[in-house]
Amino acid sequence: MASWQFFRLNIAFPLILVLLFLLDGNLMASLGNFLLRGSLHAVPMLTLIWFFYAIQFGVMDKMPFYVYVVIIGVLYDIFYTGIFGTYTLSFLGACFVMERLQPYFDSRMMSGLLLFLIGMLVYLAATYFAGKIIGVGHESHLAFFIFLLLPTSVLNLVLAAIFYYPGWSLLQRLG
Repeated sequence: MASWQFFRLNIAFPLILVLLFLLDGNLMASLGNFLLRGSLHAVPMLTLIWFFYAIQFGVMDKMPFYVYVVIIGVLYDIFYTGIFGTYTLSFLGACFVMERLQPYFDSRMMSGLLLFLIGMLVYLAATYFAGKIIGVGHESHLAFFIFLLLPTSVLNLVLAAIFYYPGWSLLQRLG
């Protein structure tokens, strides 16, 4: 790989990651009335989608991927929760599971979305159980499944499907 490609990927990937991190928070702040309607909560996870694209399209080996995962997890903990470790471990767990399972899935979009769904379930389950352990989550397992997991999964699978091929194209140009 040419040094300019290495430089381009290592500048563009984290820059886009930070922008998506800020966009996640901005979407929740500006569209909160729509995304948090009644008891249903659909949480956009654009940063996790970007990590999934890096794993699915094979560019994670060309950069310090897990360093970016830890940094974004720490930023989530600092800016969005104030509880250190919850999102850091959730992002690490989701990315680790997606990375380990990726060889068993092909590069078609539906297989990729199934891989992303598995990673998203790991991420949401980790944050849910961490909330239960530290005493900030009080909903039942059924309420978590119906009111958070299902709407969040649908929203993020639609977003991942819409941007699947544009994300593939961008990462192929960067890598």
